[in-house]
Amino acid sequence: MNAVLTVSQLNRYMAFKIKEDIKLRGVLIKGEISGFSHHRPTGHFYFTLKEGGSAVRAVMFNSFASRLGFIPENGMSVIVMGSIQVFERDGVYQLYATDIQPDGLGAAYLAFEQLKERLSAEGLFDEIHKKPLPAFPSRVGIVTAKGGAALQDILNILTRRYPLCEAVIFGCLVQGEYAPSSICEALETADRSGCDVIICGRGGGSPEELAAFNSESVARTVFAMNTPLISAVGHETDTTIIDFVSDLRAPTPSAAAELAVPDIPGLLSSLGREEKMLANAFIFCLEEKKHRIRTLAAALKGNSPDARISAVKEKTLFSEKALDTAMEHFISMKKALIAENAAQIDALSPLKIMTRGYALVYSGERLVRSAEDTKSGDKICIKFSDGEKNAVIC
Repeated sequence: MNAVLTVSQLNRYMAFKIKEDIKLRGVLIKGEISGFSHHRPTGHFYFTLKEGGSAVRAVMFNSFASRLGFIPENGMSVIVMGSIQVFERDGVYQLYATDIQPDGLGAAYLAFEQLKERLSAEGLFDEIHKKPLPAFPSRVGIVTAKGGAALQDILNILTRRYPLCEAVIFGCLVQGEYAPSSICEALETADRSGCDVIICGRGGGSPEELAAFNSESVARTVFAMNTPLISAVGHETDTTIIDFVSDLRAPTPSAAAELAVPDIPGLLSSLGREEKMLANAFIFCLEEKKHRIRTLAAALKGNSPDARISAVKEKTLFSEKALDTAMEHFISMKKALIAENAAQIDALSPLKIMTRGYALVYSGERLVRSAEDTKSGDKICIKFSDGEKNAVIC
């Protein structure tokens, strides 16, 4: 038994299936605009694309709509590029447009988009292949029609901004059946001529007049070049295949000349500022070094042998004086202690006591302390403070 789906589940499933179909991405749809609405607050375009009895709703968001060079109108026959997706809320599919071109350019535009997509897939537009421009070129090649206004604009700007460089002109056809081969030949010659940078372009014109710069042969010639190339085709709103392959795209030939060389007056002004900054930096560095030398000189003076010897000598003299003072004080204290001890010894001396009428009695070498320690007939020696006498005990 099949599962029961909700409406939202069904719409989401159909949205996923349609989004998954790679054939519905980047499609080109031809039709007539109807019900056009420009939503001013958001900038989005809403319209219906009709053809015969069929119609499809379409929306172009502001991120793409703001890039258009015109405002679509009801009844206008156009070719719309975009992808098909389902608007889940209403369960309807619609075209999400990324570009719109008037139907008059349909075939050329389709060829342009197909070639652009193919070359992009091959990597010819990748940033990794872009060569940097030289800062100070000495030789600038110019690939354009001789006698055209674009050439004069480029030469005037090169002369005014950077007269030091040599401008080398490589004339070629810039429109018509033989223009692509003429442009390729001029580019190859310029690439071999030792130029530092090359400008390739022309003035403004109709899409048909700019078609030579959408040629695959021109694109591949530019990609194979060793010299950096600035493309300058038409006006700012014009975009050609060579713009994607070149190393830098300029909106106009005059802008290309400004991008190719520096501005000498601006360089001189910048040089003056740099010179002033360098002088200030030198003065600051010099003062910093002087201060450093003074600091080191003071440190050297404080650590010189003479200064250290003088400091040690002064410390030694101070220590010597302190030692003498301490020694004198020590000797005085010892003298006082000796005198005090002598007085005590003198006061306790037996001789001192004997001067008061006392005597010591010895029997041989033995001090007689008691009468019982003697007997009759013992010889004794009586010592007085001023002498001694011998006696016999009776």
